[in-house]
Amino acid sequence: MKQYKLHIAFLFLALLHLYAVYANLPNLRFFSKPLICISLIFILYKETGLKKNIEKLVAVGLFFGCLGDIFLMLNENMFVAGLASFLIGHILYVIAFSKQTSAKALSKHKSYILIAGILASFCYYLYSILQPSLGPLKIPVILYIIVIAAMAFFAYTRRYQTNTLSFIICLIGALLFIFSDSILALNKFVAYLANSGLYIMSSYILAQYFITLGIILDKKNRP
Repeated sequence: MKQYKLHIAFLFLALLHLYAVYANLPNLRFFSKPLICISLIFILYKETGLKKNIEKLVAVGLFFGCLGDIFLMLNENMFVAGLASFLIGHILYVIAFSKQTSAKALSKHKSYILIAGILASFCYYLYSILQPSLGPLKIPVILYIIVIAAMAFFAYTRRYQTNTLSFIICLIGALLFIFSDSILALNKFVAYLANSGLYIMSSYILAQYFITLGIILDKKNRP
């Protein structure tokens, strides 16, 4: 991490936004939230130069994350637009991670079958809780759940194609995304959760940062 000062600045930005959420300061929250993904795009560019396809895909994914943040801040009527923006971002992450997935390596290591089973079980369980309250959003939410699970799956399949630190950090980021979006969905469709804003945003910020950091640490394609 050659640009360590940028990472420290991002930490302060993240803490500033979380304080705005905690203290219910809408103006500060609206100002700081879009800067989260924008600053991560800048950090990724400064650290890597966006030379590899995986870096470019993650940068564009972060851009759609920024759009999603903006849409979700505007009003309830923009929820679908926000959902679509994050969906595109996750699809780009899936494509990025899949580029570091080797069918030959997977054929030698069958642990991915267990991971796929765990993710599929979680998706079914989450959908079963949300389903009674989804209404016309049933299909978009199903698609979103599948894509975010696919992102975590392909983050895992990078295991044998990158260094250990990059693999672990990206995988943690993907799992944090599942946690953040699950809390958001439960809070919106099922029941209000106390301090949900802090849980959602803290895990979301860490998710985006860890995915970005994992790509930065991907010094070479093979361990």
